[in-house]
Amino acid sequence: MTARKLVPAALLFDLDGTLADSFEGIQYALDAALREEGLPEFDLAWVRGHVGRGAAALVRDAVGAQPGEAIVRAVGARFSDHYRSTYLERTPALPHAADVLALVSKRTGGKVAVVSNKYEDLSREWLRHVGLAQHVAVVVGPDTYGVRKPDPGALLPVLRGFGVEPAEALVIGDMEVDVAAALAVGAPMVGVQSDPAAAQSLLDAGATAVLPALRALLGWLEDNGRGWRYDAPVPGEGER
Repeated sequence: MTARKLVPAALLFDLDGTLADSFEGIQYALDAALREEGLPEFDLAWVRGHVGRGAAALVRDAVGAQPGEAIVRAVGARFSDHYRSTYLERTPALPHAADVLALVSKRTGGKVAVVSNKYEDLSREWLRHVGLAQHVAVVVGPDTYGVRKPDPGALLPVLRGFGVEPAEALVIGDMEVDVAAALAVGAPMVGVQSDPAAAQSLLDAGATAVLPALRALLGWLEDNGRGWRYDAPVPGEGER
């Protein structure tokens, strides 16, 4: 009897807000950079709403149009310095990230990737720091292939390397840019988002489903994937 084909056969995860609780660390570095240039700082809600398109876009949004390009460059340099020196200590993994990555890596034969708009070296260093690197086969940033999400060129080389068609993969993320990236290559996307308004925005953008927490992905795969039923308990099951 032939074993049933596993679908999704590969999983491509976003990093910030999906595996990593990144926003306070980003806010800390951004506000330090703005303060040193005499510019207004921003609260955590503003940062959450503007992260996802890369550091350059975040800095440009924070500085605004009036101060000019010299200030944008100065804030960008300061932000980069502050962030690189503090992000590891200020960026914990989200609950159950290790459990989820370990299980999906085992089930897919290691076809797990992180595709982020954070630079590849920062993502790799963070994954090593929190003990997740062994569960991730491929790490992609905007510098890896010269494009950033939602450009399909950020995802397609990963899928080709895994030998998996887009329709048989799954993209997991927390922002509309992740939905757009998945749609651009023809892959389904599952959002991880606890905020009801943000969750609805993901659904409106075309997400297949939106889950309130990362640990819920394992149950979703059992119910919605093909060949994903397993006997091991879902991490965190029974927790309130």
